[in-house]
Amino acid sequence: MSIKFAIRNTSEKSRKEGDSYVRFTGTGEPFHRNSERAATAVETDPNGNPTKWMFATGLDEEKVEYYDWLSDEEKEVVREQIKTLRPKIVKAFGGENMIRPDNWTFWRKRNDIYKLKVTHDNVDTWLDTDRPEHALLYLSILAGAFGDTVAPNRDWAERYQLPHYLALELDTNIFGDEDDITRADAMGELMLLRREFGKDALYILAWCLQYDTNAFGAYNYSTSEKDLINYHIKYIEGKLVTKRKKNMPKNFMEYVEKWRGAQTKPLLYIEAYIKAGEYFNFITQREKKYVTNDGTVLGNTIADAVKALSTNKFKIDLEKLRESVETKWKE
Repeated sequence: MSIKFAIRNTSEKSRKEGDSYVRFTGTGEPFHRNSERAATAVETDPNGNPTKWMFATGLDEEKVEYYDWLSDEEKEVVREQIKTLRPKIVKAFGGENMIRPDNWTFWRKRNDIYKLKVTHDNVDTWLDTDRPEHALLYLSILAGAFGDTVAPNRDWAERYQLPHYLALELDTNIFGDEDDITRADAMGELMLLRREFGKDALYILAWCLQYDTNAFGAYNYSTSEKDLINYHIKYIEGKLVTKRKKNMPKNFMEYVEKWRGAQTKPLLYIEAYIKAGEYFNFITQREKKYVTNDGTVLGNTIADAVKALSTNKFKIDLEKLRESVETKWKE
């Protein structure tokens, strides 16, 4: 398994006036940052001076459980990645004894292992876990080993105002020319949506899309069209942090396409009802399953619940949920 990744700037590119960058508007100017591998003192001498350290290596599957920056699904993926990449790293760096987390000589004395240097020259450079040193760096960043400078993902970087984050090759929600175009397209779709369908579309899509953001507050029918538009703009611009990494402009346009589809539009209403139902506690998660207050099991995911409630078998459950949610929306 080969994973291509890069360290990227969290801030957007600096704004230019003529041939010069405007200071403090982004990351146009040269920079040089050093980060030292995280370590915890586990033994001290009688005077309280540390005599033994445990380093964050990224090679311990059991510690993945405590990666708060990952969802449960992502944790499972990372555990599998460790299983796959670890043997290559062990072989390349001299065996199990060498990569023990308490091996001071390896983790502290080797500058290429202990320190991570991020500069304007190496940021955005693609690395590949086919190379053992890159594989070790990848797992280390995911473990938060250089967490004062490079976040394991963009959401974490934005939340804690870190200058850089780990980006995979498939991640496209970055600042740059291509992403600027995508955001512009999404903004255009937002204005068309407003003109063609009005507040109803803005409202339902707000529940579908923005429910997954960390700062979400429940909307009701009294929420103004202006506020809904402003929150959609923030969503498209990536200013609303999501619980899982997403390409916000692309995701928005996909939902607009669903709204325009005669067969998919009703499913958006159901999705909005489900998310509102969970927010207002008409639906709860029990043993990782979505369950109504009447005890009806809807499935493991939102998608499963939407599929279930769109069938005749669950017609009564949908009607009860709709009535309960819309009553709250009218308050």
